[in-house]
Amino acid sequence: MSSSGIRQSSPGRQTSRTKVVWAVFATLMTGMSGLLLLSDTPPATHGTYVAATPSIMPLVMTSENSESTADDQSEHFGRWTSIVIHHSGRMTGTVRDLDSRALDAGLNGLGYHFVIGNGSGLSDGVVEAGYRWNEQAPGAHVAVSSSPSSEERALADELNRYSIGICLVGNGDRQPFTEAQVRSLIDLIDSLQKQCDIPAVNVFLHSDVSQVENCGPGRFFPTERIEARLAP
Repeated sequence: MSSSGIRQSSPGRQTSRTKVVWAVFATLMTGMSGLLLLSDTPPATHGTYVAATPSIMPLVMTSENSESTADDQSEHFGRWTSIVIHHSGRMTGTVRDLDSRALDAGLNGLGYHFVIGNGSGLSDGVVEAGYRWNEQAPGAHVAVSSSPSSEERALADELNRYSIGICLVGNGDRQPFTEAQVRSLIDLIDSLQKQCDIPAVNVFLHSDVSQVENCGPGRFFPTERIEARLAP
């Protein structure tokens, strides 16, 4: 297990690893249970996606009468306590493809906050922000197994409430992600860590926090490279 936060997937250690992560979040979430609603109700801007430069993560204020001040953004960004990295599981795709898949799965649209393209659908290395980021809404990206324990459900609930979901288009169990994707992911994580004050120990792979079999980002994910670039 890495001290930096990201841990490699190991099929035989799913339960013990999840317990360790749960212990971290049990402490982290103390006093925060009422901050966000569990409801996965989509905002009025569902279906609107905003391209984002990895090094600058703008908070999009949807009210015509609202002005985005430094204090406003600090208040919004302060709810995020961790980052979870995923893959889409398919070699091609766009944000709208992922949105459609989420709707087919019974979710209220795209479950991730950010998607990074690989050139097959969404342009290579392009970071696109979904409505959940623009509205600072809870995610729907951490999955539970078919017969989850109460502990597994609680962990997934907390992560979906307070973690930022990033999805790389592709399948990390079949082939490596593109160089442009990796660079964009590094820049995006760095920006989010700084803006949201997220420590390295709270940057996770989906396989770290979910007991679902074969969840991403897969064996070809460059864990050591990403880990070495995390801010403390």
